[in-house]
Amino acid sequence: MNQPLDASPPRPSADGTAPPAPRCAAAAAKDPTPCEGPREAATLVDRTGREVAGCVQHCARLLPGLEGARVHPFVPASLALEIYSRARELPPFAWEIGR
Repeated sequence: MNQPLDASPPRPSADGTAPPAPRCAAAAAKDPTPCEGPREAATLVDRTGREVAGCVQHCARLLPGLEGARVHPFVPASLALEIYSRARELPPFAWEIGR
C-alpha cells in the first residue's frame, strides 16, 4: 500500500532466508511482536482525529498509549471488543517493559 505499484517484490537476503513480512502501520518500531491477522483489520482514531489502521494485536498494544484514542466506529463489534479487551490488560508502551 505504501509502495509504488511498480516496486519489485522483496528479494531473499544473502543467506537465503526470506525477508521479514512487512508489519502493519500500528506496529511500533520497537515492538517485537508479530502482526496477528489482517494488517488493516481495525482503525484507531486519536483525539485529534488522526487515524491509523492495523492488525488486532498492534491496535490493542497501541491503544493504551494514545490519550483519548478509540477504535473507529465502523470496525466490526467483535474486533473492537477484542482490541479493547486486550488493551485493558496492557500498560502504555508495553513493549518498553518487556510485555
